[in-house]
Amino acid sequence: MHGKTTSRLFVYGTLLRGLARAQLLRDARLLGLAWIPGRLFDLGAWPGLRHGPGRVIGELYEVDTPTLARIDRIEDYDPRDPQRSLYLRERLPVQPLSGAPAHPAFTYVFTREPDPETWIRHGDYRRHLLERQAGPQPVVAYGANLSRERIERRIGPVGARTGGILPGFELRFEKHAVTRDAVVANLRFSASGAACRAALCRLNREQLEAMDRFEGTPGEYLRIGLPFRPDRRRGLCLAHAWIAHPARVTAGLPVREEYLAHLRGGYAEFGWPDDPIAQALRILQTSRGYR
Repeated sequence: MHGKTTSRLFVYGTLLRGLARAQLLRDARLLGLAWIPGRLFDLGAWPGLRHGPGRVIGELYEVDTPTLARIDRIEDYDPRDPQRSLYLRERLPVQPLSGAPAHPAFTYVFTREPDPETWIRHGDYRRHLLERQAGPQPVVAYGANLSRERIERRIGPVGARTGGILPGFELRFEKHAVTRDAVVANLRFSASGAACRAALCRLNREQLEAMDRFEGTPGEYLRIGLPFRPDRRRGLCLAHAWIAHPARVTAGLPVREEYLAHLRGGYAEFGWPDDPIAQALRILQTSRGYR
């Protein structure tokens, strides 16, 4: 977008990657995951954001003026007639999940009063779509839970697993551990076209809730829906993943050898080279050197 006028835009519904209107942002620059203050409601075929306590999770983009105008029309926002618009485009503070400082961005706020029963309490539309599906839930692991022994010791048998990638992310050791001054794995957005190795399995609802307890959701890790690309298959599917709460992202702490052993064991189970682990350790050492 060199030489073009651009704006930051936060999206939280069908414009998200992996959903129906994501192609409208194919030429926009993705800046990463973020959240915004407010409440999210299920309006049927799409969601709506309303002001209020809570947070809504989505993606932050840099978009040019023509793209923003196209999305205005799709969202039924007319800057010349805001009173009749279904959504208003407003500038609100956005908090990146990377832990970087908050900054303002445009987003679309629903102008009608929704049914309170349609409130999506966790604020993540992709996760909401997953949870509306009957049966076992798709879940991805990218850290120590790649070790079958570790995850099954926590929540019981997980059955068949499928290797693949989480596009747009890389492995980092930057999540402050719950009980020690150490770090564990996290997903870090990367604009370089990176992809984090991950494995998909399907969990029943009791196992999913147990994983939330082990991961300290939502104070330690947030459970969100993310696009996952299985190996040797085309296209993306949605799956639950745990990503560090921004307040728990840190630098300058070591990673425990016991944790690394679980992670390396998981990579070995899938026959993956451990280059991403080595790269994450190099980045960790750099951060410790600047502490």
